[in-house]
Amino acid sequence: MKIYCTVLLIFLSCYIFAQNAQKIEINKQYPDITINKRATFTCAVHLEKSAMYEISVMQKGIDVVVTLSDWSNKSVREQDTPNGQNGPENFDFSPTETGNYKLAIKRLEETGNPEEGKISINIKKLTKAEAHAKSIMKKELAEENKKNVLTLDIDHFWEAFDNLKDCKTHADSVDTFQKKYLDRATDGLIDFSRVRDFSAEKFVSAVSHYPKFYNSIRQNTYEVKKAEPLIEEVFKRFKELYANFKPFKVCFAIGILSSGGTVSQNFVLIGTEITTSTSSVDLSEFNNNAFSKVLAGQDSIVQKIKNIVAHESVHTQQKTSLDSNAVGCPLLTDIMLEGFCDFIGELTVGGQINKTNTSYGDSHEKELWQHLKSEMCSDSTGHWLYNYGTVKDKPADLGYYMGYEIAKEYYKHASDQKQAIIDIIEVDDPLKFLLLSRYDQKEKK
Repeated sequence: MKIYCTVLLIFLSCYIFAQNAQKIEINKQYPDITINKRATFTCAVHLEKSAMYEISVMQKGIDVVVTLSDWSNKSVREQDTPNGQNGPENFDFSPTETGNYKLAIKRLEETGNPEEGKISINIKKLTKAEAHAKSIMKKELAEENKKNVLTLDIDHFWEAFDNLKDCKTHADSVDTFQKKYLDRATDGLIDFSRVRDFSAEKFVSAVSHYPKFYNSIRQNTYEVKKAEPLIEEVFKRFKELYANFKPFKVCFAIGILSSGGTVSQNFVLIGTEITTSTSSVDLSEFNNNAFSKVLAGQDSIVQKIKNIVAHESVHTQQKTSLDSNAVGCPLLTDIMLEGFCDFIGELTVGGQINKTNTSYGDSHEKELWQHLKSEMCSDSTGHWLYNYGTVKDKPADLGYYMGYEIAKEYYKHASDQKQAIIDIIEVDDPLKFLLLSRYDQKEKK
């Protein structure tokens, strides 16, 4: 009897919802629906078995979570991509049964997300040709995602870039980058987008601000298609230096000039537009700023690829928390984590990503060290790291130089340099490491 009543209640609740919920028609746009923190917006949609549907919820000033459920309230898909408060939540769905489904759209509970905003909804039923193309694309991505070195995103970026010439509005351009690049992302680019907050809107902004740069970098970016033997070489050499090394997958994608490289839980992520830039690229749009000097580095593309992969690979091996007895020094910790990657990277491949800082650093080392000592336990990195947009009259990112020099001094004084490499990579007490390095006693210019 209890089971019968439960089933009856579920049936009645579904029936009541079906009678009262707003019904969404297929292939029709529903613009400017208000979403707020007080209630979940829920609507009904009828879907056919084995058909393929493209479900799109456009966020307009509010970050939402989209859930598709069947009429037993079982969730069949939940979507929350890193597009933030502006951009689409898109996914494909092919029902196993014909029937009514529920689409629920809820404000994401997180700091900084407005209490109210707008969304639009469109559910498109794909033609057989469109569904076939999607199927081929998914198969292509599945094959790429099996590889240790992913480069397919490079091709997809340039497809989107070439399609801009046919776009008549800003919205068309955003849609192009979304559909031809981000919606076709490999697992690596999905991670990259999450870590560096990529969105179609930001890609449109980047290529519109720096069209000469992007046009001139194209051929260089294709060089990474040959990169797999280089990566294997870097990993082999790293393993020789550091026996605990655990190789990661590497993804080469094109970004928005915000990151030459970073890491996620599963990938070394390389910003190919930065990594393959050389002095032969058109850098006139950067007005000879600090960043342009990095982009114009004199190393070959092959060496730059090896440098950045080696640097980021060290990050994948570093400890993510301090020793429980360590005194917290946030700035010093960050400087060591970055500069130590340059030092170990150079031991690995004979070069490093911040070599342009060396000349200035060597001639101002004493002054730089006195400045760093006065604030090394602060929370602010602005004078030392990630400061291309603010630094004046000296190179950016001089914290990398300082960290490199501390590691170099420790390595020089070590009686067992094999162990020293382990100590540098696995540092978890920055102040203790600084003391053991004897860097403070080093005679500096």
